[in-house]
Amino acid sequence: MKKLIFALTAMLVMISPSQAEEKYNHFPALESPDTATALCNIRNFNEKLNALTSKKTLTAEDMVKVHELTYTLENAVMRLQQDLDAIAVDLEKVHKASEQLDAATIKDSGEKYLTATGLILDPKSCQ
Repeated sequence: MKKLIFALTAMLVMISPSQAEEKYNHFPALESPDTATALCNIRNFNEKLNALTSKKTLTAEDMVKVHELTYTLENAVMRLQQDLDAIAVDLEKVHKASEQLDAATIKDSGEKYLTATGLILDPKSCQ
């Protein structure tokens, strides 16, 4: 156990500040190519993270596992951020179109908005 802690400490000390700013994939991560996958990844990996963080005491091994989990969680959160940005754009189009009585834009952007939020609010089950 002491060897693991020493190895982790040595690794952190050897990383220069410029290297620390770069994203390294120390562990494999699941991608989140779409909203449904992102939500499933968050659901599944949150369960694992919760199991670890709810322990009374975290071991060095637990913290390494947390580190590993965060790669997949970060991918999923970034995907949801992209989705929410697109949702905000569509909602703003609906808002502006309603001020201008533009039925075509309300219908088109409204459908996009409802579809995108529906994926988040009523996700399909994870496989």
